[in-house]
Amino acid sequence: MELFSTGAMQWLPQALDATALRQKLIADNVANVDTPGYHRQDVRFEDVFAQALGRPAPLVGRRTDPRHLVIGPPPLSEVRPQVVTDDQTVYSTSGNNVDMDREMTVLAANQTEYLTLLQDVNLQFAMLRYAVNGR
Repeated sequence: MELFSTGAMQWLPQALDATALRQKLIADNVANVDTPGYHRQDVRFEDVFAQALGRPAPLVGRRTDPRHLVIGPPPLSEVRPQVVTDDQTVYSTSGNNVDMDREMTVLAANQTEYLTLLQDVNLQFAMLRYAVNGR
């Protein structure tokens, strides 16, 4: 439906998916805090989304089939969260790089982001309800 594919509703589902995936990965990181050789994982979404949002598109192609190549930046609705593994740091001699303080901080920030996005979704539907009801 065209009504839900414009404005904020174009990217809110992907942002909510990214926060849900980040929540799962944080839980995995915390569960593996004592696993030797485990490397923490995180979600890369915000910077990919910002690139798609801010990149000028000198040439944009129209895709009529999902097998067609994308010409220009992808539409915001096609930006997906990516799982990345942090291989840079090591916090213990076992090769594990999970820092519980960092994970709890990221968890709190992710929860705040999720609640903010959820409020935005509720606002979008409240505006639609207002437009339909006329009050």
